[in-house]
Amino acid sequence: MNKGGHTSGTWGTGSTWRSGPTKTIRVPVALEAKIMEYARAIDSGIDVSHVNTGDLILKAIDSYTKIRRKGYRPNQYSKKPDITSRTWDELRKFQKLVQENSQALGIYDTCE
Repeated sequence: MNKGGHTSGTWGTGSTWRSGPTKTIRVPVALEAKIMEYARAIDSGIDVSHVNTGDLILKAIDSYTKIRRKGYRPNQYSKKPDITSRTWDELRKFQKLVQENSQALGIYDTCE
C-alpha cells in the first residue's frame, strides 16, 4: 500500500515559476484565468502596469471622434462632419503612432 509522499512519478520537473516557492490560494473560478495570466506575466518579468494602454488610448480617440461628429452642426461649407481636414492632422498622427509604434511612447501592451 502506497503511503503517499514524493515518488519517482510525482513532481518530476519541479515548479515552472521563476519567483521561487509557491503557495496554494483560493480565488473565484470566474477570475482564475485572468489572475493566472497576470501572475505569469509578473513572474516572467513583464511590466504589467500599462496593460492594454494602447487599446485604451485608441478607444478614447474613437470616442472623442464620435462625440465631435454627434455635436457637429452643418454649415454653408459642409453638410457632413469632415475629420480629414487639417485641424484633425495631429490627432490622426497620434492615432497612427499608437497603432504602429506605441513603444516610442513608452506603451508596452503585455496581456490580452
